[in-house]
Amino acid sequence: MSDASPALDEAFERMAGSDFELPNGFVNHGPMACEALAVLGHDDRIDGWARWFAEMVGEGPTPRDPGGPGAFAWSDALGDYQRLPEWIGFFERVVADDGWSSVVEIWVPRLVPGMATALFHGLIRTAHALRAVAAVDTAARRAELARALGYWAARFRPGEAPADLEPVVDPAQGVTSAAAHGARRYVDHPSIFYLHGVTGAMAVSLLLEHLTPDAGRAALAQVRAEHGNLYRGPDPSSPVDGSGPWAEGVALAAADSRDAHQVKLVEACRRGFEATADPWFVAAGRRVTSQD
Repeated sequence: MSDASPALDEAFERMAGSDFELPNGFVNHGPMACEALAVLGHDDRIDGWARWFAEMVGEGPTPRDPGGPGAFAWSDALGDYQRLPEWIGFFERVVADDGWSSVVEIWVPRLVPGMATALFHGLIRTAHALRAVAAVDTAARRAELARALGYWAARFRPGEAPADLEPVVDPAQGVTSAAAHGARRYVDHPSIFYLHGVTGAMAVSLLLEHLTPDAGRAALAQVRAEHGNLYRGPDPSSPVDGSGPWAEGVALAAADSRDAHQVKLVEACRRGFEATADPWFVAAGRRVTSQD
Protein backbone atom coordinates (compact mmCIF):
# COMPACT_ATOMS: atom_id res chain seq x y z
CA MET A 1 0.00 0.00 0.00
CA SER A 2 1.24 3.47 -0.84
CA ASP A 3 -1.54 5.65 0.55
CA ALA A 4 1.18 7.85 2.09
CA SER A 5 2.37 8.86 -1.39
CA PRO A 6 2.96 12.60 -1.90
CA ALA A 7 1.48 12.10 -5.37
CA LEU A 8 -1.91 11.80 -3.69
CA ASP A 9 -1.51 15.17 -1.94
CA GLU A 10 -0.60 16.74 -5.26
CA ALA A 11 -3.65 15.16 -6.86
CA PHE A 12 -5.97 16.44 -4.14
CA GLU A 13 -4.52 19.94 -4.55
CA ARG A 14 -4.90 19.80 -8.33
CA MET A 15 -8.53 18.69 -8.12
CA ALA A 16 -9.50 20.92 -5.16
CA GLY A 17 -11.11 23.54 -7.38
CA SER A 18 -13.08 21.04 -9.46
CA ASP A 19 -16.83 20.80 -9.22
CA PHE A 20 -18.47 17.91 -7.42
CA GLU A 21 -20.74 16.96 -10.27
CA LEU A 22 -20.55 16.98 -14.05
CA PRO A 23 -23.03 18.85 -16.27
CA ASN A 24 -24.83 15.54 -16.91
CA GLY A 25 -25.39 15.09 -13.17
CA PHE A 26 -22.77 12.37 -12.70
CA VAL A 27 -20.48 12.66 -9.70
CA ASN A 28 -16.84 13.72 -9.95
CA HIS A 29 -14.96 10.53 -9.10
CA GLY A 30 -11.46 12.01 -9.36
CA PRO A 31 -10.42 12.26 -5.69
CA MET A 32 -11.88 8.85 -4.86
CA ALA A 33 -10.21 7.16 -7.81
CA CYS A 34 -6.81 8.72 -7.10
CA GLU A 35 -6.92 7.61 -3.46
CA ALA A 36 -7.87 4.08 -4.54
CA LEU A 37 -4.98 4.06 -7.02
CA ALA A 38 -2.62 4.99 -4.20
CA VAL A 39 -3.87 2.13 -2.04
CA LEU A 40 -3.55 -0.29 -4.96
CA GLY A 41 0.08 0.79 -5.32
CA HIS A 42 -0.20 2.53 -8.69
CA ASP A 43 1.26 5.89 -7.72
CA ASP A 44 2.61 6.36 -11.23
CA ARG A 45 -0.94 6.63 -12.58
CA ILE A 46 -2.21 9.20 -10.05
CA ASP A 47 -0.95 12.39 -11.69
CA GLY A 48 -2.35 11.48 -15.10
CA TRP A 49 -5.72 10.62 -13.63
CA ALA A 50 -5.81 13.85 -11.57
CA ARG A 51 -4.97 16.02 -14.59
CA TRP A 52 -7.62 14.25 -16.65
CA PHE A 53 -10.34 14.81 -14.04
CA ALA A 54 -9.27 18.41 -13.42
CA GLU A 55 -9.66 19.17 -17.14
CA MET A 56 -12.90 17.22 -17.56
CA VAL A 57 -14.79 18.66 -14.59
CA GLY A 58 -15.77 22.31 -14.40
CA GLU A 59 -14.80 24.77 -11.70
CA GLY A 60 -16.39 24.13 -8.35
CA PRO A 61 -17.81 26.41 -5.66
CA THR A 62 -15.59 28.63 -3.54
CA PRO A 63 -15.89 27.67 0.14
CA ARG A 64 -17.56 30.32 2.27
CA ASP A 65 -16.96 30.40 6.02
CA PRO A 66 -20.41 30.76 7.60
CA GLY A 67 -18.96 32.23 10.79
CA GLY A 68 -17.77 31.12 14.21
CA PRO A 69 -19.28 28.52 16.54
CA GLY A 70 -23.05 28.72 16.63
CA ALA A 71 -23.28 30.92 13.54
CA PHE A 72 -24.15 28.04 11.19
CA ALA A 73 -27.59 26.50 11.73
CA TRP A 74 -26.55 23.21 10.19
CA SER A 75 -29.83 21.40 10.80
CA ASP A 76 -31.58 23.94 8.56
CA ALA A 77 -28.91 23.63 5.88
CA LEU A 78 -28.81 19.82 5.79
CA GLY A 79 -29.67 18.63 2.30
CA ASP A 80 -29.60 22.13 0.78
CA TYR A 81 -27.20 21.87 -2.15
CA GLN A 82 -27.32 25.60 -2.75
CA ARG A 83 -25.44 25.95 0.54
CA LEU A 84 -22.58 23.68 -0.48
CA PRO A 85 -20.03 26.54 -0.23
CA GLU A 86 -21.08 27.12 3.38
CA TRP A 87 -20.92 23.44 4.19
CA ILE A 88 -17.37 23.18 2.89
CA GLY A 89 -16.36 26.32 4.74
CA PHE A 90 -17.98 25.00 7.90
CA PHE A 91 -16.10 21.71 7.76
CA GLU A 92 -12.82 23.45 6.96
CA ARG A 93 -13.30 25.49 10.15
CA VAL A 94 -14.28 22.64 12.47
CA VAL A 95 -11.56 20.33 11.14
CA ALA A 96 -9.01 23.09 11.81
CA ASP A 97 -10.42 23.90 15.25
CA ASP A 98 -11.36 20.47 16.57
CA GLY A 99 -9.29 18.02 14.54
CA TRP A 100 -10.46 15.66 11.84
CA SER A 101 -10.91 12.68 14.18
CA SER A 102 -13.37 14.53 16.40
CA VAL A 103 -15.28 15.87 13.42
CA VAL A 104 -15.62 12.39 11.93
CA GLU A 105 -16.80 10.88 15.21
CA ILE A 106 -19.51 13.55 15.54
CA TRP A 107 -20.58 14.06 11.95
CA VAL A 108 -20.51 10.64 10.31
CA PRO A 109 -23.29 9.32 12.61
CA ARG A 110 -25.37 12.38 11.73
CA LEU A 111 -24.93 11.69 8.03
CA VAL A 112 -25.23 7.88 8.09
CA PRO A 113 -29.04 7.96 7.69
CA GLY A 114 -28.34 9.50 4.28
CA MET A 115 -25.56 7.09 3.29
CA ALA A 116 -27.25 6.25 -0.02
CA THR A 117 -27.34 9.95 -0.96
CA ALA A 118 -26.15 10.48 -4.56
CA LEU A 119 -25.74 6.72 -5.00
CA PHE A 120 -23.52 6.45 -1.90
CA HIS A 121 -21.00 8.98 -3.24
CA GLY A 122 -21.01 11.34 -0.26
CA LEU A 123 -20.24 8.38 1.95
CA ILE A 124 -17.66 6.90 -0.42
CA ARG A 125 -15.77 10.15 -0.96
CA THR A 126 -15.70 10.73 2.80
CA ALA A 127 -14.33 7.24 3.43
CA HIS A 128 -11.55 7.62 0.86
CA ALA A 129 -10.61 11.02 2.27
CA LEU A 130 -10.66 9.69 5.82
CA ARG A 131 -8.37 6.80 4.97
CA ALA A 132 -5.97 9.24 3.30
CA VAL A 133 -5.78 11.67 6.22
CA ALA A 134 -5.53 8.82 8.73
CA ALA A 135 -2.51 7.53 6.83
CA VAL A 136 -0.77 10.93 6.66
CA ASP A 137 -2.24 14.06 8.24
CA THR A 138 -1.59 16.83 5.69
CA ALA A 139 -3.34 20.04 4.76
CA ALA A 140 -4.33 18.66 1.35
CA ARG A 141 -5.95 15.60 2.90
CA ARG A 142 -7.75 17.56 5.61
CA ALA A 143 -9.12 19.86 2.91
CA GLU A 144 -10.34 16.88 0.89
CA LEU A 145 -12.08 15.47 3.97
CA ALA A 146 -13.84 18.83 4.47
CA ARG A 147 -15.01 18.82 0.85
CA ALA A 148 -16.23 15.23 1.09
CA LEU A 149 -18.22 15.83 4.27
CA GLY A 150 -19.56 19.08 2.82
CA TYR A 151 -20.82 17.31 -0.30
CA TRP A 152 -22.44 14.54 1.73
CA ALA A 153 -24.20 17.05 3.99
CA ALA A 154 -25.33 19.30 1.13
CA ARG A 155 -26.78 16.39 -0.85
CA PHE A 156 -28.17 14.63 2.23
CA ARG A 157 -31.43 12.75 1.82
CA PRO A 158 -32.74 10.30 4.44
CA GLY A 159 -32.65 6.74 3.17
CA GLU A 160 -34.35 3.51 4.14
CA ALA A 161 -35.48 3.11 7.74
CA PRO A 162 -33.19 0.54 9.39
CA ALA A 163 -34.39 -2.32 11.54
CA ASP A 164 -33.52 -2.53 15.22
CA LEU A 165 -29.82 -2.75 16.02
CA GLU A 166 -28.28 -6.16 16.56
CA PRO A 167 -25.80 -5.67 19.41
CA VAL A 168 -24.30 -9.17 19.07
CA VAL A 169 -23.19 -8.58 15.50
CA ASP A 170 -19.66 -7.31 14.87
CA PRO A 171 -20.16 -4.29 12.58
CA ALA A 172 -16.96 -4.90 10.59
CA GLN A 173 -17.90 -8.51 9.90
CA GLY A 174 -21.50 -7.58 9.12
CA VAL A 175 -20.58 -4.80 6.70
CA THR A 176 -18.06 -6.95 4.82
CA SER A 177 -20.60 -9.76 4.62
CA ALA A 178 -23.10 -7.32 3.13
CA ALA A 179 -20.48 -6.23 0.59
CA ALA A 180 -19.81 -9.85 -0.37
CA HIS A 181 -23.51 -10.38 -0.97
CA GLY A 182 -23.49 -7.24 -3.11
CA ALA A 183 -20.53 -8.58 -5.07
CA ARG A 184 -22.48 -11.75 -5.78
CA ARG A 185 -25.44 -9.76 -7.06
CA TYR A 186 -23.13 -7.58 -9.16
CA VAL A 187 -21.49 -10.60 -10.81
CA ASP A 188 -24.91 -11.94 -11.74
CA HIS A 189 -26.18 -8.56 -12.93
CA PRO A 190 -23.34 -6.03 -13.42
CA SER A 191 -25.25 -2.77 -13.13
CA ILE A 192 -23.90 0.55 -11.89
CA PHE A 193 -26.39 0.41 -9.01
CA TYR A 194 -25.28 -3.01 -7.81
CA LEU A 195 -21.65 -1.92 -8.08
CA HIS A 196 -22.23 0.94 -5.66
CA GLY A 197 -23.82 -1.35 -3.13
CA VAL A 198 -20.42 -3.05 -2.88
CA THR A 199 -18.28 0.09 -2.81
CA GLY A 200 -20.73 1.76 -0.44
CA ALA A 201 -20.59 -1.07 2.08
CA MET A 202 -16.81 -1.28 1.88
CA ALA A 203 -16.65 2.49 2.40
CA VAL A 204 -18.51 2.01 5.67
CA SER A 205 -15.86 -0.53 6.69
CA LEU A 206 -13.26 2.26 6.43
CA LEU A 207 -15.28 4.46 8.77
CA LEU A 208 -15.91 1.93 11.53
CA GLU A 209 -12.61 2.24 13.39
CA HIS A 210 -13.28 5.97 13.80
CA LEU A 211 -16.78 5.50 15.25
CA THR A 212 -18.12 4.45 18.63
CA PRO A 213 -19.51 0.89 18.89
CA ASP A 214 -23.09 2.19 18.91
CA ALA A 215 -22.44 4.34 15.84
CA GLY A 216 -20.85 1.35 14.11
CA ARG A 217 -23.91 -0.80 14.76
CA ALA A 218 -26.14 1.97 13.46
CA ALA A 219 -24.03 2.17 10.30
CA LEU A 220 -24.36 -1.59 9.78
CA ALA A 221 -28.12 -1.38 10.25
CA GLN A 222 -28.29 1.36 7.63
CA VAL A 223 -26.19 -0.68 5.19
CA ARG A 224 -28.56 -3.60 5.59
CA ALA A 225 -31.58 -1.37 5.09
CA GLU A 226 -30.14 0.14 1.91
CA HIS A 227 -29.10 -3.24 0.56
CA GLY A 228 -32.56 -4.62 1.28
CA ASN A 229 -33.95 -1.92 -0.97
CA LEU A 230 -31.21 -2.21 -3.61
CA TYR A 231 -30.89 -5.98 -3.96
CA ARG A 232 -34.51 -7.03 -4.23
CA GLY A 233 -35.56 -10.44 -5.44
CA PRO A 234 -33.99 -13.88 -4.96
CA ASP A 235 -30.26 -14.38 -4.91
CA PRO A 236 -28.71 -15.66 -8.15
CA SER A 237 -28.12 -19.38 -8.38
CA SER A 238 -25.18 -19.22 -10.75
CA PRO A 239 -21.94 -20.71 -9.39
CA VAL A 240 -19.12 -18.40 -8.42
CA ASP A 241 -16.11 -18.10 -10.70
CA GLY A 242 -13.68 -16.71 -8.18
CA SER A 243 -11.51 -19.61 -7.15
CA GLY A 244 -7.83 -19.09 -6.54
CA PRO A 245 -5.89 -16.16 -5.10
CA TRP A 246 -6.41 -12.51 -5.86
CA ALA A 247 -4.76 -11.63 -9.17
CA GLU A 248 -2.86 -8.34 -9.19
CA GLY A 249 -3.43 -8.22 -12.94
CA VAL A 250 -6.99 -7.17 -12.12
CA ALA A 251 -5.69 -4.09 -10.29
CA LEU A 252 -3.36 -3.28 -13.18
CA ALA A 253 -6.20 -3.56 -15.69
CA ALA A 254 -8.29 -1.18 -13.56
CA ALA A 255 -5.42 1.30 -13.23
CA ASP A 256 -4.97 1.36 -17.00
CA SER A 257 -8.69 1.73 -17.71
CA ARG A 258 -9.31 5.41 -16.88
CA ASP A 259 -12.58 4.08 -15.46
CA ALA A 260 -13.01 5.26 -11.87
CA HIS A 261 -15.68 2.66 -11.17
CA GLN A 262 -13.25 -0.11 -12.04
CA VAL A 263 -10.57 1.26 -9.74
CA LYS A 264 -12.92 1.82 -6.85
CA LEU A 265 -14.60 -1.58 -7.11
CA VAL A 266 -11.32 -3.47 -7.55
CA GLU A 267 -9.81 -1.76 -4.49
CA ALA A 268 -12.92 -2.48 -2.42
CA CYS A 269 -13.05 -6.11 -3.57
CA ARG A 270 -9.37 -6.69 -2.88
CA ARG A 271 -9.88 -5.39 0.65
CA GLY A 272 -12.98 -7.54 1.08
CA PHE A 273 -11.17 -10.62 -0.19
CA GLU A 274 -8.23 -10.01 2.15
CA ALA A 275 -10.64 -9.85 5.07
CA THR A 276 -12.83 -12.83 4.21
CA ALA A 277 -11.33 -14.88 1.32
CA ASP A 278 -14.85 -14.77 -0.16
CA PRO A 279 -14.53 -15.75 -3.85
CA TRP A 280 -17.35 -13.41 -4.89
CA PHE A 281 -15.00 -10.49 -4.35
CA VAL A 282 -12.54 -12.03 -6.81
CA ALA A 283 -15.32 -12.69 -9.30
CA ALA A 284 -16.58 -9.11 -9.07
CA GLY A 285 -13.08 -7.73 -9.65
CA ARG A 286 -12.73 -9.90 -12.71
CA ARG A 287 -16.13 -8.97 -14.02
CA VAL A 288 -15.69 -5.20 -13.79
CA THR A 289 -12.31 -5.37 -15.58
CA SER A 290 -13.52 -7.93 -18.14
CA GLN A 291 -10.95 -10.43 -16.91
CA ASP A 292 -13.48 -13.26 -16.51
